[in-house]
Amino acid sequence: MNPATGYAATISSVDVVAPALRRFVVSRTKGAFPAISPGSHGVFAFGNGQRTWKNAYSIVNRSEDGRALEIIVRRAEPTRGGSDFLYRHGGPGLNVSVLGISNLFPIVRTGRRHIMISAGIGITPFLSYMTEMRKDGMDYALHHYTRPEEADAFRAMLSPCDPSRVRVHEGRQEAVASLRMLLAREPVASHLYVCGPGGFMEWVRQTAATVGYAATKIHSERFISPAGGRVFEVMLARSGKTITVGADETLLEALENAGIDAPCLCRGGACGMCRVGVINGRPDHRDHVLTGAERDSGDVMLTCVSRSLSPTLTLDL
Repeated sequence: MNPATGYAATISSVDVVAPALRRFVVSRTKGAFPAISPGSHGVFAFGNGQRTWKNAYSIVNRSEDGRALEIIVRRAEPTRGGSDFLYRHGGPGLNVSVLGISNLFPIVRTGRRHIMISAGIGITPFLSYMTEMRKDGMDYALHHYTRPEEADAFRAMLSPCDPSRVRVHEGRQEAVASLRMLLAREPVASHLYVCGPGGFMEWVRQTAATVGYAATKIHSERFISPAGGRVFEVMLARSGKTITVGADETLLEALENAGIDAPCLCRGGACGMCRVGVINGRPDHRDHVLTGAERDSGDVMLTCVSRSLSPTLTLDL
């Protein structure tokens, strides 16, 4: 791996899973990708020469020879451009760099039973979970919630799985009626994993708490799709540079485009790796990592998703 450019690869195949879902296989140009564990994600960089997008996607599968990774991408609405670019131009032969692979959402190996709850594209980490759980003889169940128009696509995706362990729930009414009942039937000592839209995950957490699940047994993965906002300026105290952050780019992207070696990992407000000190200005916190006290202090922020409430920010960079 080149630290500056990551693992060089190309898209080798594309399958349409549903109108808004596509499966991409990304193959290394030379050599193999590093070993992964269930729940791993990669940061994939791609573009057209005018702009480069760097998006984090869960890795559904790594080929046996290690030369290929499989991801499933939903075309986001509204989109900041990355998923839309993949849908329009992400055909076989497109160059892709895998900038890094990490796991913020591993299986808890000491658990005796594992309950997975997902919605929409949140199913992707659990596809790798179930492969490992089946191989290791773990006790598990998956409940997936989906829009009725995508139910058949997800059933087809799950068709290789043990039908006694997976269930697809269609529509909001079935979701509301079923979740509390199914969680109440499970041992509260089970480990519960949830992935999907933010509101869905919070609803699952609250419902699980009402039937007796301890917070330490509830695990989630949150990758925020960074939203835009008003333009603001960032002054970098160490380098003396001033950078303008556009309405449709993140602070992290603006730093990278200016040649600043800014720390990052998940690019979705989930890991805290991009934390930087704030010397002046008021951050607009949009992550799920900082504590209430850290937010109130205003002296630290995550550059990957957060913005500014003041016209300017001064950062310790």
